Amino acid sequence: MKIKEKAEDFIVQEVLSLNHKKNDCLVFTLEKENWDTIGVIKVIARELKISQKRLGYAGLKDKRAVTRQKISVFGVTKEQLEEVSSKIPRIRIYDIEEGDRIRLGDHLGNAFDILVRDAHLTFEILEKVKNGFPNYFGVQRFGEVRPITHEVGRELVKGNFEKAAFLFLAKPFEKDKYYRIRKALWDTHDFKEAKMVYPPSLMYERAMLDRIHLGFKEAFKALPLRLNTLFIHAYQAHLFNQIVERRCKQVPVTEVELKDVVIASMGGRKVFTLAGEHNLDKIKKEGLCAAAPILGYKTQVRGRMKEITEPLLEEEGITKEDFQIKEFPSLSSRGTYREILARASDFSHAEEEEGVRLKFFLPKGQYATVFLEELFRR
Repeated sequence: MKIKEKAEDFIVQEVLSLNHKKNDCLVFTLEKENWDTIGVIKVIARELKISQKRLGYAGLKDKRAVTRQKISVFGVTKEQLEEVSSKIPRIRIYDIEEGDRIRLGDHLGNAFDILVRDAHLTFEILEKVKNGFPNYFGVQRFGEVRPITHEVGRELVKGNFEKAAFLFLAKPFEKDKYYRIRKALWDTHDFKEAKMVYPPSLMYERAMLDRIHLGFKEAFKALPLRLNTLFIHAYQAHLFNQIVERRCKQVPVTEVELKDVVIASMGGRKVFTLAGEHNLDKIKKEGLCAAAPILGYKTQVRGRMKEITEPLLEEEGITKEDFQIKEFPSLSSRGTYREILARASDFSHAEEEEGVRLKFFLPKGQYATVFLEELFRR
């Protein structure tokens, strides 16, 4: 199985229900190729000469892919957006209209059109589609070329700002095109030299290096809050994956047990329910699944989840209370829960000369890469 051999092998269309109440923004479709969402938003903001905070989006999209999503911006004209579209490579801005600000999580999900090369479908694979798959966070949550986002988050949670900064700035990976300059900093700890040699394209690293003389915590304040928050979320995602993986070794992912937290929808709101003798049959009849904790300082865990979570925290050398980051309050997280079972809908497939083309829809927060790995895993 090969995915993302070419960007056009992996096409993502965000599904979003737009509001048109205030009409205080311009809303447009952003099509991008080989761009990560945060990076392209920063470049668009720079070309428009505005703060990134004036741009809104619902979700982060894959970098090595062709993706289409809605973006909102206020305080600019349609003509300015059209001009920016012509200046930035591998993007297209179109369908510009009036609308409301788009916020993280506003989308319903994503529709995928993916060519999986060197693969073919079997009856066993098609059965997996029906059963669902473990709702792991995908590799893009942690970084595909430099999977250090969760490691940075771990050190921030522990209050080790120096180690967190050093990991972000310097931990070298051979596939990274900046391997040599990162390796030099990793070996020498010479931040002054790094400030001179890090190129403008490493905009976030350079922003940190400009402030690192003020202290490592201050250096993190040079980054957008969204990025700093992403470090914490990535570490929470890493812990969630560990919890789900350990649970799946003990019981099937489709099984709901006593004391499991279950997430139901009521009037468009998420309702958290504890599985007990009084409602277990109803939960199973409705096809609901167990949820695992996204750990935070207010998270309560019971039953098997508690038996899995407590030793994991001990291994990590943290407590739930550490997610209340007193030195950086804006990064604190109360925690929540996330379903451990994911399901694809609107699934179709076709055999092609190069492999298999799959089309499907996933609700927000579920990862196509995880789905594909589960489908084609031997």
